Amino acid sequence: MKKFGLALGLAALVLGWMSPPALAQKRVALLVGNNAYQNVPVLKTAINDAHALADALAKLNFSVIIAENQSRRAMSEQLLAFDKAIEPGDVALFFFAGHGFEIHGENFLVPTDTPVVGDGQEELLRDAAYPAARIVERLQARGARTTILVLDACRDNPFDRPGGRGLKGAGGLAPMTPAEGVFILFSAGAKQLALDRLSGRDPDPNSVFSRNLIHELQEPGLTLVQIAKRTQIDVKQMAATVGRDQTPAYYDQIIGEIVLNGLANRTATAAPPPVQAAALPSAIAKRPLEPTTSAPITSAPAPSEALAQLEALAAAENWHELGQHLTEVKPTERHDRWNALVEQAALGELTPLAAVSSGSPDERLAAIERYYPAYPSLRGSQKFAALRSTIGLDAFGRCFDDANQGPALQKCRDRLDRFVHTPPMSAKLASDAGTLVVHKLNHGNAAPFFAMAFEAPHGEIVCTAPELATAVIAGLDWPGDALEAKSALMLADRCWASLQTEIVAEVARETQDSYYAQNSCPILMKHNAATALRAAHCRAPAR
Repeated sequence: MKKFGLALGLAALVLGWMSPPALAQKRVALLVGNNAYQNVPVLKTAINDAHALADALAKLNFSVIIAENQSRRAMSEQLLAFDKAIEPGDVALFFFAGHGFEIHGENFLVPTDTPVVGDGQEELLRDAAYPAARIVERLQARGARTTILVLDACRDNPFDRPGGRGLKGAGGLAPMTPAEGVFILFSAGAKQLALDRLSGRDPDPNSVFSRNLIHELQEPGLTLVQIAKRTQIDVKQMAATVGRDQTPAYYDQIIGEIVLNGLANRTATAAPPPVQAAALPSAIAKRPLEPTTSAPITSAPAPSEALAQLEALAAAENWHELGQHLTEVKPTERHDRWNALVEQAALGELTPLAAVSSGSPDERLAAIERYYPAYPSLRGSQKFAALRSTIGLDAFGRCFDDANQGPALQKCRDRLDRFVHTPPMSAKLASDAGTLVVHKLNHGNAAPFFAMAFEAPHGEIVCTAPELATAVIAGLDWPGDALEAKSALMLADRCWASLQTEIVAEVARETQDSYYAQNSCPILMKHNAATALRAAHCRAPAR
């Protein structure tokens, strides 16, 4: 889902002022995900984003309703019912994932039945879509004490058409100035394009913005501004790993500070309100205020002086200095907050290395090793793993380029082997390492690296690697007791469906006494792929 990133606002996610709230309030949310557009490109992850955010908000004591694939009329009915569910003092959250568009500085949300709009027909879009600012006004008019409007909308131009006949516009949304009591968060900066996925193979079902926002909502004790800034860092660093520039922007008009998730400080936890999947506006029901006075939401415990100093460095984005002082925190205080600072330091310092190929291979690898495996908590960070892979493979590529003799090449190869085997093993990293070796070293040498993928979860992804057949065919042409041949034979068996054509075709080109002909016999016989003559030769005793 290429997202126009309108992620307009968290206007005061709940939850709890630093001082006790003066007004009773309940928390209600309407989440809209539009995938099935009729006249503009369909999307894939908008509904996933709505459901994932619903799960996170339910844990924060929101009454949540999900509306999927909303036409303009259906969305009007949902908004009307949502209006009626809001009472003075409430927290109201509206989330939209789908297409969005900007016309003359005004941002619009696009329902699924919006018609095709061409150049000079902007008024048709104005009439068919929803002004984002108007939704904020509606929620405030109902007396909501805080307004939450999170809009993660596609940021390309959904009305672009071949031949230049579509509605003009490069994509992106205009900045918005919120009224008091509103906090606006965009999934990308004004006029930036937001990423739906990092690549075609990205397994995450949510947009780059939504997945990171949801992750930060799960962290207890963070203020609204802290969530926004951490989401900025997360998204910017993740986008940089694929050479894109995406920095969420936020605009704060909340008086005071708000802690979004105080669950860790509650003495008792009630079951979260149910998440409803709704198509009819009547499904949004007013809920009575759930008692929270016995367990007020408070700020997180004060950090030690050393931890406070680290957080100040993080706030100033002094990543290198932050990394140098991480160990000054006592081991007994190295809990979740410290682990989060470790990740911020690592991502902040390494992200520029992923974007710019500078420094020697040893310097680039040393930069990685300052953080991992030195800090084991990073093994669970997907963002760090992606950076480590990008920077490391670039370093090893240059290591192979710089090596001009056998011992130096072998040293690079052995170090790459250790790099890939550093836990937790990654099938993708092993596959990418195999591809690197195909191009930089030797086709046959690549087979053991591709084979490493099966030592990790989801190893079967290696079977789709474009260079796999080249490595397997070359590896089978090594002596049968060589690691290259053994690895190639295992890959031929595990990935037979994708390699069968190439393996059988190569048999016809080989002489009968070649290593390839001998090594391929077991796999050909196992899969009944040998001709009668070839099968006879395979059964004949070795001479």
